[in-house]
Amino acid sequence: MNYGFFEKFSFLSCLLLMTLCCWNGTLVESTNSNKRPDVNFYGTIEDHYKTFNAEDILIGGKYEVIPVYQGVNKKKQSIEDKDQKQEIDPKQNKALIDMQEVKSIELKHPDHPSASQISINNRDYVEIIVTSINGTKKTYLIESSRKITCREIDKGPDGQQTAVHEERELNMIHLKKLTIKGYKSTKDVPEKKYYEKDAKQYESQVKKNDEKKEIAQNTGDLLNKIEENVKTLSQDNPSTFEKAKSSIVSMLKALREQLQKMLNMLQ
Repeated sequence: MNYGFFEKFSFLSCLLLMTLCCWNGTLVESTNSNKRPDVNFYGTIEDHYKTFNAEDILIGGKYEVIPVYQGVNKKKQSIEDKDQKQEIDPKQNKALIDMQEVKSIELKHPDHPSASQISINNRDYVEIIVTSINGTKKTYLIESSRKITCREIDKGPDGQQTAVHEERELNMIHLKKLTIKGYKSTKDVPEKKYYEKDAKQYESQVKKNDEKKEIAQNTGDLLNKIEENVKTLSQDNPSTFEKAKSSIVSMLKALREQLQKMLNMLQ
């Protein structure tokens, strides 16, 4: 038995698992010395008091995979549904939104916030309208207790160069409209990349996500094929053994190429 070959296979499997863990990570936790989010989403926030410029915008402490829920169209409910004590739980129909794909979020009834609040099964939700950067508008429910946190940018009445940053926190019910203008990296690196939200950047992000899915699919297929070949590997027939070994080595080379592509995209 060629133990060196299987040691290499085990090492590559471990490397793949470590890479996939990094691949699926959400950069909500800060790695910056000033404890700011790794990505600074900036724009304007309008509450029921004023409109202000803001940065480090987070919803429920996140800028990715933010859970929102599909509302129930009560006009389509039957009489039997209306007589039930328990209504349909919105959390059984969840969507996840990323702020890099969002142009704005606003209350469904911004001038009458109480009209946007709905109670279902003794839980309070707020109806919001999410407009994506490609112009699509969708209505969702989100917990009324979900908080928007940010840093308000106050340059003073004279627009001074040195701005004052005030930490802000408000529940969704107090939000009239949140507009995302762009985002930028806040990591401690010499050069910071800035991204303005436009259709071209949206298309680029969609393409990158598709490439990630394709690489993940190819990697999974290769691992399945390698596993099948290893299970059927036998030394009883030297010719068959060498043929199977050659096939596995070829697949490992292809797997290495997929892993390298994945690592390049993570850099």
